[in-house]
This record gives sequence, structure tokens and C-alpha cells, in this order.
Amino acid sequence: MLDPALENAGASSREYRRWFATLVILVAVGQMLGLTMRMPSQLEANDISRWCTVWSLLERGTYRIDDCPWQNKTQDKVFKALPNAAPGDDAKHFYSSKPPLLPTIIAGILYPFRVATGVPLDAHVLQKRVERTYLKEDPIELGKYELVTETPPDARWSVYVFYFKPIIILLNIVPFAILLIRFARYLDRTTEHDWTWFIALSAAAFATPLTVFLTTLNNHIVAAWSAYFAAEALMKIWANSRTSDHPAGGATFAAAGFFGAFCACNELPAAAFGALLFFCCVASDPRRTLLYFVPAAVVPLTAFFITQYQATGGWIPVYSEFGTASYTGYEWSYWNTPLEMDWFDKHPEPKALYLFHMMLGHHGMFSLTPIFLCSLIAMFGVAFGKPGAIRSLARLTIGLSALVIGFYVYKTNNYGGSTQGLRWLFWIYPFWLMLLPPALDAARARRGLRLGVYALFALSVFSVGYGMRSPWTHPWVLDMLEHLDVYVLTR
Repeated sequence: MLDPALENAGASSREYRRWFATLVILVAVGQMLGLTMRMPSQLEANDISRWCTVWSLLERGTYRIDDCPWQNKTQDKVFKALPNAAPGDDAKHFYSSKPPLLPTIIAGILYPFRVATGVPLDAHVLQKRVERTYLKEDPIELGKYELVTETPPDARWSVYVFYFKPIIILLNIVPFAILLIRFARYLDRTTEHDWTWFIALSAAAFATPLTVFLTTLNNHIVAAWSAYFAAEALMKIWANSRTSDHPAGGATFAAAGFFGAFCACNELPAAAFGALLFFCCVASDPRRTLLYFVPAAVVPLTAFFITQYQATGGWIPVYSEFGTASYTGYEWSYWNTPLEMDWFDKHPEPKALYLFHMMLGHHGMFSLTPIFLCSLIAMFGVAFGKPGAIRSLARLTIGLSALVIGFYVYKTNNYGGSTQGLRWLFWIYPFWLMLLPPALDAARARRGLRLGVYALFALSVFSVGYGMRSPWTHPWVLDMLEHLDVYVLTR
């Protein structure tokens, strides 16, 4: 890191930033590309559920996943007869419990490639292997080995890898790269100090669970980058509304509307953000809000409700039926005997303990991403400071964070399952990143505070590194507590 004493705000500083941003973004994107290609395309129940819908749409033209060869690998499904079934078809079928918009978009992207190649998503390629000599254990006398020469069975490669990997790159890696580029420019506008700029950009690239989830299909990353693009547009609207000579253009209002609505389509509690976004834009410029924001927001919202009705025959997502016969009313349902984190669905912890673990415990926002303690300090300091776009963002973030955290404390008990962090909150993390600079600015001039920031940053990166083995695993804090026999899960 550049010593604060060497900072300057001139051309030399801008050159430092440009080179540093290029290096950070290339390293982060290259690392995630390599990890994405190395990681299995189907990891756990969450992503497999969506892939099943994609397969069913492309191979069967239906949202039913009964015939999907992977549907037995996911518990994120419901078993029910839907209202929009064909006449006389009152049989129950399996459907993904995930909102259908994202899988429908993916199926639409893959459709021309599926037609052009004619290769089914569930096809396999067999590859001949050469004869080899190796030690083989005697099946009768265990522990005894003999040297044999034989040809191993054919290697079996899944074709879906060639369909699925580009989708993960398109939906996760590319938007993440754009987010980092945009965030670097945001930092150019909001901080003059190089040290603050370097730490904040590095935190966005390497120090949050968003990085861990880039390697798998999920709605949380899509919601997070949508939230960032919407928030950045809102910041421009706020900043420019104070100077009538340069008001924000229609494209900025359209971006706020589209990405705010798309965020809500992927994380339904983010509907609160969409509503607040609308009112903030109306307060800044009612005319542009109606001309640009509203039509842009209608596009993803219309697509969400059309696909929702087409898939389920209703307007309410089927996961709202969690705990009913739709989840438990079929043979061998996982939800009849849930394990590990899902065990808490039937045996909930006290809400005070649950909130503690959400914030500071084994799935804690601040225990796994402690750099956000800086954002927390800045958030409340800025919220009561001088008027400006950053103060408005701080107040918006406080309100949204309290609302979303309170909602999940009340509605859930299982921390989102076995995941590297509380994934339901990921969509608000970009707001917390945008509030890092004020706290870092305050810390940069004092050696002790700078060392504290380095420690928080290092621990945040450690959490990310620990989770890269798979996003659908326990965080290091929970593994540590289990190994110490302090917090034991039902397996």
C-alpha cells in the first residue's frame, strides 16, 4: 500500500490509481475465471434447482422438472398440482422452488446454441483411455497388490459444462468486472486520498463473500451487481439535482429504474429498495422519473410476473409455501428430516442468539467481513453530517439494512443453509462498500488506526480465501466452533 505521506491529488496520483486499478481488476477477474472453470458446474441443491428448470425449458418446453436427470440432487423443489395445468391433468409434479425469471433468461440465452448444435444438455461424451500398468489391490486378499496391465473404462464427460460455464461467466464474472471498474471511478469522484482509494477498491475485489459466490449460479450475485448499478445511478441523480445546470439525464434515471427493479426480481425483499429508489427519484425530478425510470422498471417487473404465472399459475413465488405439504408431502423429502443448518427450521434458536450469529457469530456479517465495521462507523457518522449525496446514501443504507436484517430475523431460522456468509444480505453489500471511504479517510492519518484497518482487511480476505473451496460450505467461524465442540450441528 502507498504510504499516506506519499499521496498527492495530481497527475501522478491519477497514474498510480490507473495502474493499481488495472492490476487489481485483472487479478480478481483472472482468479475468478480460473476458479470458475475449475469448480464443478453443478455444486449444490441451490444452483442445481435452477439448472433443472433450464434443462426442462430447453429439452421439454415446460417448467416441470420431473424428467430432469439432476432433480434428485436438489431439495429446492416443490411437489404439487398447479392451477394452470392442462384440462384433466390434476397430477402432482416437481417444480423448482426458485423464481423462474432467471432460469428463463438463461434458457433464452442458450436456446440458439442448443438448436444449432442439436446436443442435449444432459448428453455425455465418452473418451477412450490408453492401456496402462499400475498396482491393483487383490479383491480377495485385501492389502495385497499385484502389478496389472489393462485399459481403464472410458472417461465420461458431461456436455452441460460447455453450456453452463459461459452462463456463469456472463451473469457473474462480467458484471463483477464492470462493477469494479465503475467502483474505481466512483472512488475517483468521492475520495482524494490514494490510501483510501486503494483499500476500498481492494476490499471490493477481494474482501467480501460476493467473490466466493461468483463461481456458481445464484440469484445473490445478480441482485448485488444490480443493486450497485442502481445505487450508483441514484448517487448521480442526487449529486446533479443540487446543480440545476447539469441535471442527471434520462439514461441515468432509466438505469436506476431497470437495475432497481431487476434487483427486486432476484431478491424479493429488495422491493423495499425499489420503492425507496422510486420516491427518491420522484423527489429529485418527477418528470424524468415518469419518462425514464418507470418504463425501464416495468420491463423486468413484467418479465418476472409473466414467468411466475407461466410457471406456477399464480403470482406468489412457490417458496412462500415452505413448510407445507408442497415441500414435505412426497416420499424421501429432505425437509421431513432436515440436517445441519436446516435443522433449525424445526428447532429454532432464540431470536436474540440468531441475530447475534447473523451479525457477529458463525454467519456474521461483521465476523466474516470485518472491514464493514469501518462502513458501520462511517454510516452513522455521515448520516448526521453535512447534506450531500453520501449522507443520503448513508441514511438509505441504514434504513434498508435494518429492514432486511429485521425481516430475516423474523422470517427465517437457518441462516440460509450451509453457505459462506449470510447470502440473503449480499445485495446490500455494495452500499456498504460505497460507504467505506469516509471511515478510511478518518483512519489514514493515524498509524494505529491504519494498522487496525489492515487487520480488518486481512481477516476479511482470509474469510474469502477459506470459502473459495465452495460457496455452499460452512464459514471458518462455524467450522472452528464445531471443532472446539462449542456449537454442534445435527448431522
